[in-house]
Amino acid sequence: MAVSVRRSVVIWYTVWMIVLILIVMAVVLSGGWYIADRQAGRILARMVDDAADEVEFDDGRIEVDDDAVLRGNGVFIGVYGSNGQRIAGYIPEDSPFPDFSDGTMRQENGWHIYDRYLCLERGRDAWIRGTARNYDGNAFISYANLIVLSILPLIAMLSAVGGYFIVKRSFRPLDKMIATAEDIAGGKDLSKRIGLGNGSSEIYKAAAAFDTMLDRIEESFRKEKQFTSDASHELRTPISVILAECDYASSHTDDSDEMTEAIGVIGHQARKMSSLVSELLYIARADRGTIKLEKEDVDVPELAEAVAETMMTKAEEKDISISVEASEPVIVNADRDMLMRVLINLISNAISYGHHDGHVWVRICKKEDKAVIEVADDGIGMKPEHLERIWDRFYQANPARSGSGGAGLGLPIVREIVSLHGGGIAVESTEGKGSVFRVSIPWK
Repeated sequence: MAVSVRRSVVIWYTVWMIVLILIVMAVVLSGGWYIADRQAGRILARMVDDAADEVEFDDGRIEVDDDAVLRGNGVFIGVYGSNGQRIAGYIPEDSPFPDFSDGTMRQENGWHIYDRYLCLERGRDAWIRGTARNYDGNAFISYANLIVLSILPLIAMLSAVGGYFIVKRSFRPLDKMIATAEDIAGGKDLSKRIGLGNGSSEIYKAAAAFDTMLDRIEESFRKEKQFTSDASHELRTPISVILAECDYASSHTDDSDEMTEAIGVIGHQARKMSSLVSELLYIARADRGTIKLEKEDVDVPELAEAVAETMMTKAEEKDISISVEASEPVIVNADRDMLMRVLINLISNAISYGHHDGHVWVRICKKEDKAVIEVADDGIGMKPEHLERIWDRFYQANPARSGSGGAGLGLPIVREIVSLHGGGIAVESTEGKGSVFRVSIPWK
């Protein structure tokens, strides 16, 4: 039978508290016994020293006040002459009686023994011996064990109950996380969140990370659904046109002009589909991370001039002029074909969204350790709410006015290419005044 995490934590907490208390008690008891035993020795030495101060020599005799040797508290004191005969005081008969040793604390057969040597007048001397039984550690330990055995069950019970409520309170956010995950799994509603709020504990951080993960998953699903819908729509239109033109051509097999026109329409739509499929394949490869760059040294102004030359026909249809500006040579280590694709997409967009008799500027310069490429136009521009979404696949800020017939994949591909080169891309745009796309690519 599996044991829940909550129950396991309570059990381990209770066991650990009992073990910890036993260790603490063992240390306290052993330390207490040692301190008490040392204290008994210190008391004995102090009493012997006090008795030595009260021994006097008078008229050739050693005189001892009876109160000096009656100390009590288990301490016995005796005064002895130099010949070892007791002069005053009392030492129990069962107390060991080793040779005198001045100022030495000894333990023999369960007794503390302490001696002091006294040098009196006229060459007379004496010894004072104090004895006291060792501290009764066994009795102390027996008493302590009784206390431990009495309170340990209470401590164990309080630890278990306290641990249960602590764990229950601590795991409450986790229960909410589990319930939310089960709701999402059962109902497939990715909009639900745990929503624990701010907190410093690990569970609050895990909940916040879980909510962030759900945000990203929901956004990914949204983009995937949008991507599938847009791709289906973009492919359905040319397919419908091709099928219609095929039917039309089949009904006009005797008219070569109508047949030629239909074939031309079919070819145009097929090329459009081919371009779309190519872009979709590129995006799929980018998502899988299988695109490999073939880098070489590329003269950016020279490449921009070549691209501008190829775009002139499209620009002349709207009487738009293209100019390339570079104050100095700018060489980057990049994939030439991909960098060309970036320039083609940005210049093509600038033409598509430009006004008649407008202008497109391509400016290239060095800035710190990067090459900066700006493609600016004086066209229709974009509203602020479009600036973030233009990087979404199939999104078109103003498809009705673009006249480009694009599928809205150009800018996402541009950003992916720039990212692969370790660079960045940004846009500034004002509605009615035009846009500026700024690409920065490291030299190496």
